[in-house]
Amino acid sequence: MNAFASRSARTAAALCLACAMSGGAVQPALAAPNAGPPDRSSIQGCAPPPTVTDGAIPWAQLQLAPQRVWKVTRGQGVVVAVVDSGVDPNSPQLAGSVLPGKAVSGAADSDCSGQGTFVAGIIAAKQVHGIGFAGIAPEARILPVRVLDGQGNGDPGMLAKGIRIAADSGARVINVSTTTSQPSADLESAVAYARSRDALVVAAAAKGGDDGSVTYPAAYQGVLAVGAVNETGQPGAYAETGASVELVAPGEGVVSIGPGGPGHWQGSGTAYATPFVSATAALVRAYRPELNADQVAQRLLATANPSGGTVPDPDTGWGMVNPYAAVTAAVAAGGADARPGGGAVERVEHPVAPAPDPTPGRIVVVTAASAVVLGVVTWLISVLVPAGRRRGWRPARKVVVADGATEHR
Repeated sequence: MNAFASRSARTAAALCLACAMSGGAVQPALAAPNAGPPDRSSIQGCAPPPTVTDGAIPWAQLQLAPQRVWKVTRGQGVVVAVVDSGVDPNSPQLAGSVLPGKAVSGAADSDCSGQGTFVAGIIAAKQVHGIGFAGIAPEARILPVRVLDGQGNGDPGMLAKGIRIAADSGARVINVSTTTSQPSADLESAVAYARSRDALVVAAAAKGGDDGSVTYPAAYQGVLAVGAVNETGQPGAYAETGASVELVAPGEGVVSIGPGGPGHWQGSGTAYATPFVSATAALVRAYRPELNADQVAQRLLATANPSGGTVPDPDTGWGMVNPYAAVTAAVAAGGADARPGGGAVERVEHPVAPAPDPTPGRIVVVTAASAVVLGVVTWLISVLVPAGRRRGWRPARKVVVADGATEHR
């Protein structure tokens, strides 16, 4: 596994970035955009900056098509907390979108491992001419909350503090891409606290270990748990399956930015699926500010694209997040299904169009025909009446000219 967290005796309580990453270790050489944040155990110091810019539109953006909803909302003003390894505010596509950060460990505006900046880019990277990649909610504001050290290590207590700080700092959405396989009373309490402050917690649902156990905080009530799928919609080997998964998003070969350079990385894992859902939540919260956090979560579930079969599906939950439908769809209460976080899931209403009534069409045709006839009659009257008056209403005279032609006067 690609391990950011150490494998020491304290690993049982450590935050497991390996659970959110792909199965194969990524090499530290970042000469092309097909390399992601490197395995922290394979290099010394911080990850080198991405230098190669990918001009193509990534597959994740092609599938989710966020540009369809950007005329309605771009997430303007919504604060999304990235509780992670820090965020580089000087990354070109994030410039001006990163708020002064908070730190439980280290400095919030420093991102040694690169994951926090990568996640923030998926959420709020701006559109740049000539670059295909952009964030799903490019006008959202990023609040970095650093809970990991330079090697990607932390513990559930630090994560709990970070979630509380995010909620107290006005975050409407809290993205948690780091996970732990060990339950924690502090962490569960922090999630409940964030919920009480009307903040939606969105967390990676990664495999907790070789036995595939659940991970936290995704498994706690009120958290929107996100799994990862590839371009064909199949879950990755690193993604959790089962009752904890509520939504899925692109999580294999996704493109984003990194700290210290203008280029792009490519990475895989539920860590990188989670921000697609967080960004969609930001779009909804910007356009529908009257909805509370639970209602936003239910809207995202109700408007997801199901993978087929029963819903929720054991592998993909309610399906692939759909930014356009999440913002614009008509959603009505109903249905007996309950989301794992509590509360009934609403259903999207697709009104049935009635059979066309021919009467309006017939009225239009008759009206148009009558208008034409009336116009012709009016024109004839305007021509003939003056001519008749000039002749005193006598028949026109015949005049024979030299060439034999007849002229009426």
